[in-house]
Amino acid sequence: MHQLTLPVLLRRAAAEQPMLGIHYVQEDCSIQTQTYPELLKQATDLGCGLLSMGLKAGDKAIIATDNNRETITLLWGCFLAGIIPTILQPAVSFTDHNPSATKLLNIFSQLENPFFFTSQDTTEKHETIAARVVPYASIPLIEGEISFEPAPDDLAFIQFSSGSTGDPKGIMLTHRNIACNMDSISKGLDLQTYDPVGSWMPLYHDMGLIGYHLTPMSCPASQFHIHTIDYIKNPSLWPEMMSRCKISITGCPNFGQELLIRYLKRRPDGHVWDLSPMKAMLNGAEPISVKVMSEFNRVLKPFGFREEAMMPVYGMAEATLAISFTPLMQPSVVTTFDSAEMDKNQKAVKIKSTHAGKHGRTITGVGIALQSVEIRITDNNDEPLEESCVGHIQVKGNAVTQGYYMKPEKNLDLFCGEWLRTGDMGFMYEGILYISGRYKDIIFVNGKNYFANDLETLACSLETISYGKVIIGGVTDFKTGKEKVLVFVAAISDAKAPEILEQLRTLMRKELGIPIDELIVIKSNEIPKTSSGKIQRYKVIHRYLQGDFGNSGFK
Repeated sequence: MHQLTLPVLLRRAAAEQPMLGIHYVQEDCSIQTQTYPELLKQATDLGCGLLSMGLKAGDKAIIATDNNRETITLLWGCFLAGIIPTILQPAVSFTDHNPSATKLLNIFSQLENPFFFTSQDTTEKHETIAARVVPYASIPLIEGEISFEPAPDDLAFIQFSSGSTGDPKGIMLTHRNIACNMDSISKGLDLQTYDPVGSWMPLYHDMGLIGYHLTPMSCPASQFHIHTIDYIKNPSLWPEMMSRCKISITGCPNFGQELLIRYLKRRPDGHVWDLSPMKAMLNGAEPISVKVMSEFNRVLKPFGFREEAMMPVYGMAEATLAISFTPLMQPSVVTTFDSAEMDKNQKAVKIKSTHAGKHGRTITGVGIALQSVEIRITDNNDEPLEESCVGHIQVKGNAVTQGYYMKPEKNLDLFCGEWLRTGDMGFMYEGILYISGRYKDIIFVNGKNYFANDLETLACSLETISYGKVIIGGVTDFKTGKEKVLVFVAAISDAKAPEILEQLRTLMRKELGIPIDELIVIKSNEIPKTSSGKIQRYKVIHRYLQGDFGNSGFK
């Protein structure tokens, strides 16, 4: 059983590797460094300041700063003082409707009037939080010692799931949960002190925080952080950092890979990066696109990036972070399965991708269960299924949360005894886990189940549709009682829509025998995504049912 607590983790890192620490990569590619001893001292002073403001161990706090150094230092000030933090995406504005502001206000209410730490003073922006807002610069720095020592099973952190806006779910993580998962991740990566870790993923996302901040500290190893918005504006920052700093471990989901691919298509020349030191680039956080992954491997190969460094993985915040990894420096396992068997009979039957008369679905495996994690596949009644049967993915282990904060009704659905219901569908094949899709994203047509992400991948085989610019969903037509298949497409014109609809209908009919009932043209900024890039299909479908798109669909 893991006895390590987060305050002990920081003190140990500062004592064992005083020259190592956190490197903050700036927009101009310059680097600011905060060693682990400096972080311990600054966080202790900040923690004493928080206690002087009247906070005490067990109190909740929201960190919504827009500066990585402020976020990390304040996070550790909370951990040292026993204050239970949650990190959220800062709201650009509280005067206009936007998802991050809505989520912040809903969480503020759930956490019962917590202190709300920001980079700037936002008191004028929303009266609900005005009295509790504290700009980072206003927190007093007080030299002193903090005597608080948490127990391993004390609540350490509340991670709000990336997709929850209207009804946010706060995942309760204890010191033991986090320590257990950090240990499993470290073993899965063979993480060593000489392995620099680099990331552009946001700290308010579990992959950015636990994967690329807390886990390196547990080694301890050096870590490098790019501000997410800086990477989005200039994708070359990431490979430049990896090359200059000889990064061993990093991570990137589909949408981040797409950003760099598009950048290199626009500016293919003049880059002298060396990515050969990379031993693991974790690919997860959203359904993995084999097409994007393969293209990413191809465009980075000239810079020394090795295909076996690409590591498809699976995880979720309810399990702290990581559940399964592709074994280190092993090629990604990409397999083609019979679509008809999977959709109609929920069976995984391997075929050759060119098998005559068979329609195939190509999926990458996401590896094997990490140490201290168990995985099983079940039917709708929570009964375990045999290998190659498609069903519900359930997990258990010491890293699994005890539930959602202040939501007992949600916790009843979350667990089956000791097993956590992930909400994902998948199967085991030759000992490897494959993800089929989200249970809530299943489309039921002509007696078969189809996963939305599979249909979207197929749609992207058309030159007219770009990855990440299409959503496919199903709704019930109350007049006929039948399921309608809807396609929402961005980055196309109304003039081109009828032609693209006909192309889609031909493709879907030929490959899967399913109809497309309607195509709706939307704007790119109308495709809602979580902080990790997962498409939130239900939001667009809800808008459709509410009549937000009027009669603008093509039929």
